[in-house]
Amino acid sequence: MKFLPVLLLLAATLGVTATAADMSAPELKRVTYHSNVTGLDRDYFVYLPRGYAQQKEWPVLLFLHGNGERGNAKDELDYVLIHGPLFEAWAQKKDLPFVIISPQLPMFDQAEVPYIKNRKPSDIPRRLAEGIHPYPPHYDGKEPMQGQLSDEKLGFPPEGDARGWNVIADEVMGMVDHVLVTYKGDPKRVYLTGLSYGGFGTWYLAWKHPEKFAAIAPVVGYGGPVMAPTLAAAKLPIWVFAGGRDPVVPVKYFYPLLNKLEELGHPDVRFTIESDMAHPTWVRVYASQDLYTWLLSHSK
Repeated sequence: MKFLPVLLLLAATLGVTATAADMSAPELKRVTYHSNVTGLDRDYFVYLPRGYAQQKEWPVLLFLHGNGERGNAKDELDYVLIHGPLFEAWAQKKDLPFVIISPQLPMFDQAEVPYIKNRKPSDIPRRLAEGIHPYPPHYDGKEPMQGQLSDEKLGFPPEGDARGWNVIADEVMGMVDHVLVTYKGDPKRVYLTGLSYGGFGTWYLAWKHPEKFAAIAPVVGYGGPVMAPTLAAAKLPIWVFAGGRDPVVPVKYFYPLLNKLEELGHPDVRFTIESDMAHPTWVRVYASQDLYTWLLSHSK
């Protein structure tokens, strides 16, 4: 596993003599909370990495899924395993050295969206006793690769869609606070990433709580220029990803905020366009070690 040497190094730094054999195994826990938005008890996932028991403090990674993984956060919670860091850590068995928080957006009025209505439990990846869950078929889109000019008329307001993560932002931040206290989280190394709807949510939470995060990585989701002064003042490290062929969240909408951040002198912004990829750019982003290494290079 790519990150096992990192885990062993962390253990050695803490004065713990550990080998791969005697490090605690990864765990996937469900944590129950009461949602004021829905009025119901709901669950979210907390992933504990290999060696969790042997280390006193852990980086925390909050992951926000996309629109297709919404649900009741009970028997539908497993749909959040389909994409992102939790898929990589649990189904792909990558030893990502983070405590990962993965909540689920309520369904709201999205139940009849075709890709939600037609999903089925067999779509959910599992952690196999032997081997790993295969990646989905590669999809790079049929749209031609062509540059796009900046467009100030954004498709969404700064907070994203009215049915998005902004609606349950307070509940999600409560999860982060709970995990920091309960699961040995390091408050100086709290990271945030999300894809599509979760990319918009990533911008929103960072805008509202820039003091909480050491670095953020929105994937195929943009923010609005109104966010720039807050993010630039906080000097919050940002790595943004877009798909060059993405017809759902076009590249042209990413530039207004990024240009404003540059204008304000933000010292640490990266923008990566995967020119051959369509909306599922996240498959490549989260499968790569580069993002996780970059996140871990930052601390408050």
